[in-house]
Amino acid sequence: MTIEHPATNPAPARPRRRAILAISIIVAVLVIAAAALVAVNQFSSQQKKESLASLKEDRLNALGDARNKIQPAVNAYLAAYKKARNTPVSRDQAVQDSQKEKEEFQQATTSARSALQEVKSGNDSGDNPVGVAVLQLVDSHERYFDYMEGLVESYPQFDGLFREDDAAGCNGLFVGSKAATLRERQTLLAQAAAPCRKAASELKQSKNNAYVEFARTFDKHVADLEARAEVTAAGEEKYAEFVRAKDDLVKKADDAEARNAPSEEVLKIADEAKAVNARIRANRSEFDFAAKRYLSGVKEMPSLIENVFSKEVAADIKHFDSVIPARVQILKDSVDVQLVE
Repeated sequence: MTIEHPATNPAPARPRRRAILAISIIVAVLVIAAAALVAVNQFSSQQKKESLASLKEDRLNALGDARNKIQPAVNAYLAAYKKARNTPVSRDQAVQDSQKEKEEFQQATTSARSALQEVKSGNDSGDNPVGVAVLQLVDSHERYFDYMEGLVESYPQFDGLFREDDAAGCNGLFVGSKAATLRERQTLLAQAAAPCRKAASELKQSKNNAYVEFARTFDKHVADLEARAEVTAAGEEKYAEFVRAKDDLVKKADDAEARNAPSEEVLKIADEAKAVNARIRANRSEFDFAAKRYLSGVKEMPSLIENVFSKEVAADIKHFDSVIPARVQILKDSVDVQLVE
């Protein structure tokens, strides 16, 4: 019987072909994925460029148009309120008569804030130049909007400070010829200053910096008037005391002379007279300084009030008119750089 050894057959080729096929599929999938990623990146980049172009051309222009409507609306409201107040009517009635203009201003600021939000939306990341420029632009605009809102909202308080029919009663600071003596002047001034300084303190809460700075300066101004009124009133009273003291010394000197008093007594009276004269001179110097400062403070009051709009508000608006366009241009330049990359 012949025993046959099994023949040695070659390894099957099918598993190897499957491995090659699997690798080919993976490579193909990776190529497709890479192509898809490139396509997505290109699409995303295109979308970003379109968004930046829209930001520069559409949204910034819309913001500028909305912002430019605010100042005319402010002027219209201020004119309407002042006209109503000068009729004259009460503050409440003036507020009611100018309500239409105030609502138009509020609508203008609302539209401008919405336009600003459109600029900010999706572009406020601080990790790129465009985002930084947007944040700076937003900050400038928000400050401007707050400033204008404060200018309108606090105007009745500011305007009412020196109205005779207003609770502030600051017109009572101008005592003038109402007082017969300096003490009476001080008393009348103190009575007017209490509600007036309270109104100024409330004005310090305004969103408008010009009003706030005025209120701080004005409050200090009134406090200085009160202090100087007290010094002059006290000086007048002391002077009367000095006159009596001097009259007493004259009588004492005449009596000493009539009695042929010892020289020690005469010298003592002379020393007392010198002390009284020194006190009179010191009192007169303090009185004159306080009186001049008081009169100067009263004379400065009208210009202090007028300067709020003629100088402070005008300067603040000029500042915004300079800063905001510069911030807009910086943002546009940042967008242009981003578009060419």
